[in-house]
Amino acid sequence: MNPTTLPMPGKTRSAHETRDRDLFDKIAAAYCRKDLIPACRTARRQRIERTLACVPVGPEISMLEAGCGAGFAATYLDGKYSAYRGEDHSAKLIEYARAHNAGTRASFDVANIKDYNPRRRFDVILMIGVLHHLDEIPLAVRNLIRLLRPGGWLVCNEPQPTNPLIRLARRVRKRIDAQYSNEQIELSAAELRELFTRFGLIDIRTRPQGLFSTPFAEVPMGPQPITRSLAKAACLVDTALESMFGRLLQRVSWNVVAAGQKPANAPWTMGKPPDTQGRVERRAVARATTVHT
Repeated sequence: MNPTTLPMPGKTRSAHETRDRDLFDKIAAAYCRKDLIPACRTARRQRIERTLACVPVGPEISMLEAGCGAGFAATYLDGKYSAYRGEDHSAKLIEYARAHNAGTRASFDVANIKDYNPRRRFDVILMIGVLHHLDEIPLAVRNLIRLLRPGGWLVCNEPQPTNPLIRLARRVRKRIDAQYSNEQIELSAAELRELFTRFGLIDIRTRPQGLFSTPFAEVPMGPQPITRSLAKAACLVDTALESMFGRLLQRVSWNVVAAGQKPANAPWTMGKPPDTQGRVERRAVARATTVHT
């Protein structure tokens, strides 16, 4: 589908979105448990903090986390924002978020990322592992850019495909783990850069994230006294390697961080679809064809 013919965001939900929402409602308890296990919690917090470190922000920012899950980022980043809003289409995850991670400066909404309208604008919009779940990525990105203040930042952390061993591990997990969606795609740094550029963001930057810490973030392991120490060590090593070698690690890391800034003179309505279909849209179409044929 050419972006010039994309429908305006509405209240429609695609079959893909319905399956994804139903999956996360079904696995909500197990999904929340990851952030309660010490080793997983250590690595998941590291991932969020390293992602946000990609952009220049201060403690007075207003932040939207799109696809916030159970909202643990509101707790992990406490003190680094003046207001936090979390959005997710899983009612079960938002129910947990409201019960355990809400506060005077943090609140949560059940909504579809394509048409979410909190009637305010944000300095930073954060996504951790969200875009690769979507089937209509341009609609989501367009809406999120609309919700950014001029000069604000869109920043995401996504699984990336350049390490063949990691791709194999993900392929195996899709086959054996019922809690792991088989409709995901990995997005490369080049694809994310192209996507952000086509939607008018500037000062686009990409960083590798996660070498040894990512398995601890995704898969609960025991016994905890040992794995928690290993997770802490992995986070320290990852931080050092990412700081020293930067983009040289892009081809071997589990994830990529991508960030782009909305121009300071941009109109509130910025985010009009570009005139041509990009690689991300073409891969989303190919993914849908592969899964359902």
